[in-house]
Amino acid sequence: MANRILTTSFFARLSNANHDGVTQQCCDRLTGFTTDNSPLTTAIQALLAARHVEDVAFKRFSGKDFASDDLKTEDGLEDKYMSTILGILNGLLNLPETEPVYRKAQLARQVFKDFNFSTSSGFEAEARNVLNMAQQWQAATEYTLAELGIGEWVNKAVAQANKVLNLVTVRVDNESAKVKGELAAARKATDDAIRKVYDILNALNVLQPSAELTQLINVLFSIEDRAKLYYISGGKINSNSGTGTTTPTTPDSGEGGGTTTPDTPDTPDTPDNPGTGGGGSGSGGDADN
Repeated sequence: MANRILTTSFFARLSNANHDGVTQQCCDRLTGFTTDNSPLTTAIQALLAARHVEDVAFKRFSGKDFASDDLKTEDGLEDKYMSTILGILNGLLNLPETEPVYRKAQLARQVFKDFNFSTSSGFEAEARNVLNMAQQWQAATEYTLAELGIGEWVNKAVAQANKVLNLVTVRVDNESAKVKGELAAARKATDDAIRKVYDILNALNVLQPSAELTQLINVLFSIEDRAKLYYISGGKINSNSGTGTTTPTTPDSGEGGGTTTPDTPDTPDTPDNPGTGGGGSGSGGDADN
């Protein structure tokens, strides 16, 4: 141990999950170390802040993107309300043309064609179409939504469209964080913070050695050994590791999970087009057919 110094180079070889877990173990040990050395205390506090940022970024990156599932659900409800509206208007068009409501239903039905409405459109495009169509229906002077029997469903379709637009924004924010390398930047910041702490510890171990300091450094070495053995080499002994040991000391808790980088959540499927019978999103055909 005499010639061994604390290093951080192995952190770059850890998967995202293991990096999050191993650096948290180091942080826990360091924050639990009592010292009156001001530079060390400052460096440990900086590490604590960096670890918090990485932990948040890791959860955003690896966690399930519930916004995608919610988006698919809310869009599906929007489709059903719009299909119901279409079905009611198509039903009114089966009446004799002499019925006054026939012409009114015809005008309201034309809005679907004017906006080329289809549930196969993208989430945002479809939602904005719904809002624009509702505005035109509600502003009409030739008919009222109440007499056509679609008022309640138009209002609910509008509510769903607004939910969809909100979730689109959330999903874009989540994806943007990944594209911009939020997690990679957070990992680097954590590594830099640990390196500063380790530089101070290595110096103190030479200039002001103590039993407490030696104990802390030995624990940090054991965390490094365990990470190299189990998370990097997959449990195989690496003769070039330079540690002189093959099995680390008692494992610490909170190791960090799997060994592969989590996949980006899939893009949700687009619902089918509504039919003319108002039977929901799977009844087939675009609204303007």
